[in-house]
Parts: sequence; structure tokens; C-alpha cells
Amino acid sequence: MKRLTPIFWMSLGLVSLTLSILLISDLMIGLIPDQAAQIFTYRQKYSEAMAIQYSLLAQRGDDQAIQQALDLLVERNADIQSVALVLESGEIMAQAGPHGALWNQPSGGHSTADHIQIPIFNGDLHWGTLQLRFPSPDTGAWANVLDNNWVRFLALVMVYGFLGYFLYMKRTLRQLDPSSVVPMRVQAAFDVLAEGVVFLDGDDRIVLANRAFGLIVDVNPSDLIGSTLDRFEWTSPDTANPLISYPWKAARLDKSLNLDVPLVWERMGQTVKKFRVNCTPIFGERKQVRGILVSFNDVTELEGTIQELELSKTELEKLAHQDPLTGCCNRRALFEAFENQWDRVQRDGTDLVCIMGDIDHFKSYNDRFGHAVGDQVIQIVANVLSTALRPLDIIGRYGGEEFCILLPGQTCVEGMLVAERLRENIERLASTAIRTTSGQKITMSFGVSAAILGASDHLELVAQADKALYVAKENGRNRVEQWTVDEAVAESAQAEKLMSHSVS
Repeated sequence: MKRLTPIFWMSLGLVSLTLSILLISDLMIGLIPDQAAQIFTYRQKYSEAMAIQYSLLAQRGDDQAIQQALDLLVERNADIQSVALVLESGEIMAQAGPHGALWNQPSGGHSTADHIQIPIFNGDLHWGTLQLRFPSPDTGAWANVLDNNWVRFLALVMVYGFLGYFLYMKRTLRQLDPSSVVPMRVQAAFDVLAEGVVFLDGDDRIVLANRAFGLIVDVNPSDLIGSTLDRFEWTSPDTANPLISYPWKAARLDKSLNLDVPLVWERMGQTVKKFRVNCTPIFGERKQVRGILVSFNDVTELEGTIQELELSKTELEKLAHQDPLTGCCNRRALFEAFENQWDRVQRDGTDLVCIMGDIDHFKSYNDRFGHAVGDQVIQIVANVLSTALRPLDIIGRYGGEEFCILLPGQTCVEGMLVAERLRENIERLASTAIRTTSGQKITMSFGVSAAILGASDHLELVAQADKALYVAKENGRNRVEQWTVDEAVAESAQAEKLMSHSVS
């Protein structure tokens, strides 16, 4: 079998480099439009045009004409599987095709590529909604992939690019030897590339470096000839997995491609640039590695953008689960944590304490000092409560001036002690933290319940603690009360008494 020549491998490496540039350019600036987005836009505009016609029919009140139009629409358009006109009340006024079986209401009420819904107005009044069911875009089938213009273009570049590189290098390069003189045409060809490209000989000495690599390391490309890449401070971006061997050395040792290796170039101990490095070994006639083609793709800005997006995502998730005024869990995050803790109680047989707390006479702060001072009172109370809890405890703003606290693994007796400590801290610390309240004392009332007291689910546990809080309010405020089974019996007796009184 005839051995593959070094020119073949060099041409293959250059084609890989060219395809990498095209793919990265498409990722960065979007050279090719999104086919799925185009289909969605076309269907949206088509549906809007249909909605305008049905809006005119709706204004005339011609129900029969609307039904006929829907039937014709489905009959003459193979892309439309079903269509329905739904009134504001939710009643289907007219439909064509098996709409009930095909239509699945999109979440949030927004249109998707295969479920388009357009509002119809009768004058200024929202009269109904036009729902059109289209086939789902099938972008994953091989037939569609091969029919994609972008795939065809890449295949054309791969084939003709390989032939072009092969013929060009066959005419200009005879050997890859450190003593050889690199033709100026080859140097010029690589100088136009945006990626840094370096040719290494059999001893890892630099034979050729293009202009882009010279700009990366701030050295004239001609001054790099004869030196090695080891002169630069290359490290791994992952401190947990330090760099064991440079990728060009690994490619030489393994006699195989070494692609998409992350590297960081440091100068004086500080990160300067981040790269994705591709290494292609170039073989001689006896399959010995005569040299290595190394390309450096600068991804510093790209990774910086990715990090910014990750930080933005983290901030959005934080905002979605935190109360903006207090920094505690909002109601949604509180109940998510409550459900998880309740599941743990059912699974492990542990206890869970729920404490409901409410600021006493809170309305008076808003009335006397304004809502800004009322917000300060809520913030101070939340801070005092949070600092007195364990890291595993959960505190959330239940609503207004009311807070809910979960104590995993605590008993009801321990929960009563915690609630009493919280009450004392509020009475002692909260009032002194706000000077504008003119010395008016800030106090809280607390209600305590625990899973062991017989709640059927987490919602009932909250209700029990809330009823105990109500008792604390009724008994003079600034106190802690525990929900008991006797209270449940008393409530039931009171309810029966009221029912019998109403009957008599």
C-alpha cells in the first residue's frame, strides 16, 4: 500500500484549519441564517395575513363564511394540518381538520414553529384567537442535512480546498527541513490567515510562523525561526489538571492529530491570552514525523463573553429566587424548599419545624413614618432573623410583613426555643437600628408547628403555624404560641356550633 506523503497531511491540516475558521466565523457573526427561525417567521406572517381576513369576517358576523374559509384553508394548504377559531371565552367557534387531537397549547401562550396563534379583534375588542397547526420542522433528518446549503458549501470547501492546497504545496514545498528556505508565496498564503500558524521541524524548532502568530506573541515572525514554542509560558486553563505535555509534543509522540487543546499564554505570571490549539503531524516517506503544523485560535474574547453570560445567568437565577427587598427567599423559592424538606421528612422520618412570624402593628409604621421607613423595618427584621439561624435553616418572606422559617431536623420544643430567641432579638435589636422611628418599639409575634403534630402535607403545616400566630396576636402580641391538637378540636367545635346556630 502506498504511503501518504507529507504534502497530503499538510493539505489535510490546512483544510481542517480553513473549515475551523469558517465554522468559528459562523458561530461568532452568524454567516448562515437559522432555517428554523425562517420557517417560524414565514408561518407567523402567513398566519397574521389570514387573521386579518378573518377579522374582517368577524366584524360582519358572517360565521358561515368563516367556516367555509377555514375548510378551504386546510384543503388547499398541505402545510396546514388543522385550524380553529377560538372565541375569547375559550369556545371553539369554527375549526377544520383534527384540531382537537393535534393542538397542544404552548406554555405561556406564545406561538411556536408548529403551533401559531394570532389574536383577532372586532374593532378594538379582542374577539378571539386564530390557531393554526403546522407540521413540526424536521431539521434532524439526513435528507434535510444534505440539502442544507451550508453543509454543501463546507463539503465543497473541503474537497476543492484539499485539492487546491495539495497541488499548491506539491509545487512549492519539497521538504520540511530546518535548513530549507520557505518560499515567499507560502509565507504570504499563511500570513492572510486570522489564526496563528506555526510549522515545527523534527526537533520542534520553528520553520515558519505567520504574521498572526507574531502579533499574538508580539515578536517578528522572522525572529522566531530556529527557536521553539517552549520559550513561551504555556499553561493549562484548568488549575486542577496542570499541563503535562505540550500538545505538539503529544502529537509527535502519538503520531496522530491533537485537536482543540485549551492553552493559556502567560507573561510574567499573568494570563495574557487563551487559545484552542490544533496540531497536525507531517510524516515522511517512512512514516516518521518530519514536522508538526500547529494552529492557535485566540478565544480570549469568546470565553470572556461566555463567562459574562454565565454570570448573568447566575444573577437572573438569584433574582428569580430572592425577595428583592430583604434578600430572603421569595414565596416561590420558599415553597420549593418547603416541598423538598417535606419529602425528606416523609422519606427519612425526621421532623420539620415551621415558624410563622409577623411584625406587630406594622401598618402604624407606614402611616406615621411613610413606606420608606416601613421598608427599612422589614429589612432590619429580616436581617435580625437571618443572623440568628443556622446555615441549613430556611427563611422566606411569606408576604408583606410576614416571614416563614423552616428548621429541618428540629423538634417542636426546639422550635419554640428558637422562636423565643428570635422574638427577644427583634425586641432588643430591631428598634435601635432605625433612628427615624422616634424610639417606637419593634416587636414580632410567632406561631410554631411541627410535622410530627400530624399535618398531612406542607401546606397544612404552614396553616397550623399561621393559626398559632393568630393566637399569639389575639393574646396580646410580642409572644410565641405553639399549635396544638386542642386548637384543632376547638376550631372544629366552634365550626359545629356556628353551623348548628345558623340551622336553628
